[in-house]
Amino acid sequence: MRYQVFFSLLLCGLATTALAQIPPITSGYGANGSFTYTEARFANPLDAGMEVVVFRPNTNAPVPVIFYAPGYSAQTPDLYGPLFPHLASRGYAVVYSPFQVSLDFYAWQRRYETMWAGFDEAVKRYGTSFDLTRVGFAGHSYGGGATFAMLQRGAVGKGWGRNGLFMFVMAPWYVYEITARQMLEFPQHAQVLIQVYEEDVVNDHRIAKEAFERLNLPASEKDFMLLRSDSFEGQTLEAHHNVPSGVTANGLDYYGVWRPLDALADYAFTNNQAAKAIALGNGNTSQRFMGEWPAVNGKPGRAVKESLAGDCVTLTRTAFLFNYDQTINALSNASAASYQTRVTPSSIVAAFGKELAAQTAFNTTSELPTSLNNVTVRVRDSACVERLAPLFFVSPAQINFLVPPETALGEASVFASTSLPAANVPASQNGAAFSLGTLNVVNVAPGIFTANGNGQGVAAALILRFKPNGEMSYEAVSRYDEATRRFVSLPINLSDPREQAFLVLFGSGWRNRNSLNEVVVTAGGAPLEVLYAGAQGLNGLDQINLKLPATLAGRGEVNLVVTVGGVTSNTATLRF
Repeated sequence: MRYQVFFSLLLCGLATTALAQIPPITSGYGANGSFTYTEARFANPLDAGMEVVVFRPNTNAPVPVIFYAPGYSAQTPDLYGPLFPHLASRGYAVVYSPFQVSLDFYAWQRRYETMWAGFDEAVKRYGTSFDLTRVGFAGHSYGGGATFAMLQRGAVGKGWGRNGLFMFVMAPWYVYEITARQMLEFPQHAQVLIQVYEEDVVNDHRIAKEAFERLNLPASEKDFMLLRSDSFEGQTLEAHHNVPSGVTANGLDYYGVWRPLDALADYAFTNNQAAKAIALGNGNTSQRFMGEWPAVNGKPGRAVKESLAGDCVTLTRTAFLFNYDQTINALSNASAASYQTRVTPSSIVAAFGKELAAQTAFNTTSELPTSLNNVTVRVRDSACVERLAPLFFVSPAQINFLVPPETALGEASVFASTSLPAANVPASQNGAAFSLGTLNVVNVAPGIFTANGNGQGVAAALILRFKPNGEMSYEAVSRYDEATRRFVSLPINLSDPREQAFLVLFGSGWRNRNSLNEVVVTAGGAPLEVLYAGAQGLNGLDQINLKLPATLAGRGEVNLVVTVGGVTSNTATLRF
């Protein structure tokens, strides 16, 4: 019954798309071009009942080609109205390859093979008129989910698109065939735009969002959009599942589909930066613009409700016909010093999860890499800017990384990815693993490193001692105990009043303090004189220099706490 409802929804949606009275775009991206076109049809070689349709601009020069994977039951391009004539008018060939329909939605292998057979046959028939060095792959719904695999077959398997490659995905159904490793090794010269629709009750938006996160592309070369519904004076734009379909086009088509698709193609094929600002603008004003409602009955028009765009689009709809359970692993992040959840820009984070790396590896160079043992970590901050995080250490269960210095304050997302031998991960991961978590980024978050590396016990510190004769020496405050297999404290000798002893304390999260006066350090509850508090010089490491008073002599083990601007660190210990 569930599948019959979906089948009816899709057919009815394709047949009853409402027309809102927003005029077509007349110039620039979204406007029709000057080419006339020829339409050709042939039977799919894998299934003669499936008719492949090819739209070709009337020109003698080879043209870029867009391979289109349609939605379920959309076996004729007429169901997408003027979309393909529009693309052909702008000088692009379009290959439309439908597939079989049945109530067994999950029999995807046959359908994928049929789609691909149509694309491949079109190239055999019309390849001399196609510029296969510049190609795009687009798809909607069931075909949107298939677009990832079609690009993999064409771009990686056939070498198409070496001079320009894009993918435009609309309201995708489940994504099959392409493996996690292939997502990780996605062609780096590709540009990708994925969009979902506010009122879509068919396909879970999280399908699109997780696929977007898994694509290992620079943040500048991929983007995510959510088109929203709007109404004005009895006229309506419905951002439902079938936005790109319908016998006629409306404002959502012109501004939400045609315009960004045109811009994406132009950027991919010509590197036009103005086009990039529209297609991959990370939520800029130009990308979000959805046109103007015209005046009605003397009432002035207004701007159509903007789309939501950018890597940080929040998904709110939870009820769908086809729901999705996240398959990305959870990633827990904390300060590597305090193990508290607050961190600062330029501080060191310890991230915990599973399948984070194939094996343990340490950075051994003075400059931190952003890829270590095939592991990368991306931090997307509250301003929706994504950066690669420098890496100290990776292992199957833990990664230590540096919060990029430019990271904005607020909640940030952390996305870790790695390629793994097949034996290390479940079959569903196919040689790669992905993990997702969050960071609470604040201005100050004092954390004391401890000798045992767990935020507890004896502090990571040194004693700097000046003797009466001017001799200077450094002393340890801990030693490794073989019996307990942990570091234990060594007593700090303050018995000679002629000597001066200073504590050099290592930590993280206080270099951004406003003034030295707001740094308070107590040992056994007694405040210590703070001489310096700031960056130590090594990546992510901070340091505080403190004068130790003779009154601490013989106190035994005491608690050591750092407070900066009212924010308190973890508690470490020292012994006197």
